[in-house]
Amino acid sequence: MGAGLVLSVITVLVTVAGLVLYMMNCKTNYFVKTTGTDNTIVACLAVAAILEIVMIIVSVKMGAKPVLDIIPVACGVLTAYALIAFVGSRIAAIGSIMTFENNAQNMADLKGAIIGMIVCAVALIFTIISSFFKVVKD
Repeated sequence: MGAGLVLSVITVLVTVAGLVLYMMNCKTNYFVKTTGTDNTIVACLAVAAILEIVMIIVSVKMGAKPVLDIIPVACGVLTAYALIAFVGSRIAAIGSIMTFENNAQNMADLKGAIIGMIVCAVALIFTIISSFFKVVKD
């Protein structure tokens, strides 16, 4: 097994963590009233994680195939879109909370959003890094 296997597994875990944190943040008091849940973000992160899992399984069973090279690209695009949409859906709320609606509950909700965005960014970084490594050695 190659270093790509370890990186791909970490990528799946971090992507799923980003998805879970996004879903948790959507259910917080502030964001449930303002933005709600964007199904596109959920779908992009879920599909990216599923594609990574498919790539791991197929690579382990069949070896490194050129057709599998498109999967990391698709995962990167999906994760990047989800991150951009996540940040975009929260940017106005960040400004509003930091200036006009600054109380303990809203700050806690904001902290959860920022942590979720950071985890999604880390998932994107791991997706990019893992795309340079083979899951299995030839």
